[in-house]
Amino acid sequence: MLQQSKQRMAADNQFLKLQTKSLSRGRMTSEMESIIQQRAENTARLRDLRLAKEAQDQALALASPPPPKKKRAKAKG
Repeated sequence: MLQQSKQRMAADNQFLKLQTKSLSRGRMTSEMESIIQQRAENTARLRDLRLAKEAQDQALALASPPPPKKKRAKAKG
């Protein structure tokens, strides 16, 4: 009976180790997925901001008249 009890304890310990590893792996996977999602959302937000700024810069460039061209001085000679 003592032998059976030791075997049972060893089996329980092995099972707990596997269960702990599995839970840790699942937690790490969900954390990685969360990080990936946050990164994608941040990238999309920054892209939208960049595109809006580029559009605004382009609109300002088209709205403002070009600077007057300076006439070249005639070379003496």
